[in-house]
Amino acid sequence: MGKIPLIRKNTAMLKLGPPLVLAVALLASGCAHNPHTDAGDFGSSIAGDTKILSLINGMYEVASWNDGSKIHLPPAVSGRWVFLDGKVMSIIHNRTDPEAHKAAIGWGHGTVSKGHFFYRYPEHVTVKGATGEPTLELRSPWEGMRSFSVEWKGDGIEMTSESGQQTWVITPEGMVYTDKEWGPEKVYAQRRWKRISK
Repeated sequence: MGKIPLIRKNTAMLKLGPPLVLAVALLASGCAHNPHTDAGDFGSSIAGDTKILSLINGMYEVASWNDGSKIHLPPAVSGRWVFLDGKVMSIIHNRTDPEAHKAAIGWGHGTVSKGHFFYRYPEHVTVKGATGEPTLELRSPWEGMRSFSVEWKGDGIEMTSESGQQTWVITPEGMVYTDKEWGPEKVYAQRRWKRISK
């Protein structure tokens, strides 16, 4: 990894009045009151994160797959997604084209912190081809952790990625994952999953 160039900005001396000097000194010393760092808020944040994780935890099975022009059902499409105690696994099969089957298998980890869900698949395998000679691709679908903001809606949550291209709605019954740029081809995909774990 190359070094990040150091950018120096021109600075100018400013004349600070007594109130501004005091405010800067308080901020620098950490003495200024910040309501977002109160112990009560911190505990509330942890409780909120735990509640989100509790809802996400489980095993899900593909119920349908919308490719933007048609809704496909099992067995043409199938898959499982599991999240448990910070570990995530995904297996997805797409057999809608008899000559070009696709399967994606990924496993990794995820977490919730300060109302955001983060996850990644550092190990990921994509298999393409029918019964002939399939091709394998060993590459994570994205770099680093993918981040989602989380919003409670009733007894479920709606999660939106930083780019806005992916959304996730999770309820006690199941989840709907919508991706406007899924896979290497960056195509639309919306998968509905039913929760099969208790």
